[in-house]
Amino acid sequence: MESFNKKTCWVLSAIIIVLSLLTSKIDPTILHTFELIFQDAHFKWRGPISPGPEVVIAAIDEKSIDDLGRWPWSRKTMANLVDKLVESEAKIIGFDVVFSSPENFPQKKLIENLENKLKKNKIDFQNIEEQLQEIKNEPHPDELFAKALRTSNRTVTGYFLSHNQAESKLIDEEVQKQSLKNIKPSRFRGFLKSNAELDLNTLPFRTVYGIEANIEALSKKYKKAGFLSFDVEPDGTIRQLPLVVRSHRKLKGKSLFFPPFSMRILENYLDGTMLFKVNPMGVEKVLIDAEDPIVIPVNDQGALSVNYLGPQRTFPRYSISEILNDSNSALSSQLKDKIVLIGATAKGLLDIRKTPFDPVMPGIEVHATIIDNILRRNFIYEPDWAELVEILFLILIGIVSTLVYINIKPAQAPLFWIGISASLFGINHWFFTNKGFWLSNLYPQLEHLLISASLMVYRYTSDEKQKQYIRGIFGQYVTPKVIDNLIENPDDLKLGGEERELTAYFSDIAGFSTIAEKLTPTQFVSYLNEYLSEMTEILLKHDGTLDKYDGDAIKAFFGAPVYFENHAKRACWVGIEMQERLKELRVEWDKVGKPEFQTRIGINTGDMVIGNFGSEKRMNYGMNGDSVNLAARLEGVNKQYRTQSIISQSTYEQAKDFIEVRELDRIQVVGRKIPVVIYELIAKKGELSENFKKILPVFNQGLESYKNQQWQEAMDHFNQVLEIDPDDGPALTYLERCLHFANDPPSKDWNGVFTLTKK
Repeated sequence: MESFNKKTCWVLSAIIIVLSLLTSKIDPTILHTFELIFQDAHFKWRGPISPGPEVVIAAIDEKSIDDLGRWPWSRKTMANLVDKLVESEAKIIGFDVVFSSPENFPQKKLIENLENKLKKNKIDFQNIEEQLQEIKNEPHPDELFAKALRTSNRTVTGYFLSHNQAESKLIDEEVQKQSLKNIKPSRFRGFLKSNAELDLNTLPFRTVYGIEANIEALSKKYKKAGFLSFDVEPDGTIRQLPLVVRSHRKLKGKSLFFPPFSMRILENYLDGTMLFKVNPMGVEKVLIDAEDPIVIPVNDQGALSVNYLGPQRTFPRYSISEILNDSNSALSSQLKDKIVLIGATAKGLLDIRKTPFDPVMPGIEVHATIIDNILRRNFIYEPDWAELVEILFLILIGIVSTLVYINIKPAQAPLFWIGISASLFGINHWFFTNKGFWLSNLYPQLEHLLISASLMVYRYTSDEKQKQYIRGIFGQYVTPKVIDNLIENPDDLKLGGEERELTAYFSDIAGFSTIAEKLTPTQFVSYLNEYLSEMTEILLKHDGTLDKYDGDAIKAFFGAPVYFENHAKRACWVGIEMQERLKELRVEWDKVGKPEFQTRIGINTGDMVIGNFGSEKRMNYGMNGDSVNLAARLEGVNKQYRTQSIISQSTYEQAKDFIEVRELDRIQVVGRKIPVVIYELIAKKGELSENFKKILPVFNQGLESYKNQQWQEAMDHFNQVLEIDPDDGPALTYLERCLHFANDPPSKDWNGVFTLTKK
């Protein structure tokens, strides 16, 4: 007996599975945050990995600030830096810095004021006029920097785009309009539409609002630029980069799209073009069309998941002051043919980003990571089939978890919970590490936790109720040792007092009294015990339950206390195997001079009560009901037809695919008003003897003629049966009936039912 209802467990699990599926589609922010924690754990468990050699960082760090003065430095210094990197043969130079205001250049105004004062005071300054004029004609630092950018032919700049609409309102309207004009040359146009009519504004690209761009002198006609800003997750971590964004502001009524800084770096490094293949559902594919094209996996918004390699300083880092002061070109070989990213790493400059590896990583290293991901094709992404797989996985986890927790002991639950939870994480981590796939972590774990907790609470309360029930019912007629065993192993017992459809089984030895007279009491008991032992072994082999021995009779039932659906089939097979074994025993007994005997068997399937019957002091777990009585009657009906095993129509209907039978009659037994069709149980399916293969069609023809009151034709068929087997009991029985009805026909309302007058 199970201490809990498995159907209730499945209902609980089904509810949790459905809730998990629905919640995973909604993905509430608070739960999504936990999903992000799992993602961070995958990075940390995997550990750092080395980047490729292509990217290095020119750092605006504490050392450079000490050597060159407080930030921001003069644009002349930045121009010198570009020239120095060009001299070192850096392949690409990227500025993770925005120069949004013109540099203050007071020298010219100061010289003009000085000249005016000298002239006003009639002071001769001819000997220094040439030097003053030279200072006045010195190019503005912004112009020097702009020239260095253009002449280098390898520099990529950046600008900030705000993902927060509220923040954008803090920037002056006119400044925003000018900024949009400044970054217009760098807009993205590489869309490959699935159809020409597709409106890009209907696609789910991320929208940006505020703009902070380089001054016009640095932006004018400058296409090699991209946005530097990141959109952070709710926990403040950068996990994705949209590879194109749409500006909320329009220029002459048209929406403008812009690429990220890192993609502009890659386009120039690979001498390629970034292309977006789009359809009405969103982004279908992103690729860099170069000599060796790179396909970049993104979501439908065109966002790339960042595959972080490690904490800060994962990429080689050089102080800018060291690069500028590298008089003997010691660093040149380290910078040659490299992508050199210029950005702040000093903590005081506040360009700090949170990543799975490091809560204070400089933003420049995030750009470096993205570039390395694409160059190495080292991606993590959610494949197109992930949603379907995650749904199926949730259903599978729910089923497996339920099967586990309804079949283990509650004390084992914590170990299984740890094992299954670790396995779920391990499966996701394998896909992350080996395939680069993001699959949902949280919802399988949450579903497993809820199912395990719910089922264990339910089972614990059910176990306590079961223990009390077993002690209350079985304590009156079994020993404490048996009760303890039932409590330890309750799953094999179904406590009674309930009505259900089962199969009742009765067997009895023909001529029991005559056999007993031929043997001494000791011999007879030994003989009977041998027979009962052999028959009971067969019964138990097929999970039959022994109700009792009544002298030489065996009363049993199938389908309780442990219910199984094929109880009718098992009962029939027990009957067949008992008769076969008895046939073998008769041969053995004949050799030693023991008397032989036949056993009659009756089997019926139907509703019956299974429970504890008896008195308060003495009870017996057994069966009762009209269906049980019919099985007992059928055992006796064998006498009427000279057969050994008879089953009812209800048993036949459930077991017919597994047995060979012969229809015998439609009878009305003593004590029942409703007639029942009965069958002789002959063999298992496909195991008919050659004799019976010949007998059955002829007997069936005879039975049909008998039902039609064609007495002579019926007798002819039954005589043919007897020619094959002179001892065929049913044929002999019907031959006698036909002779009787031929001389004394039945009444006109005869329905073919044979009424038995005794048990």
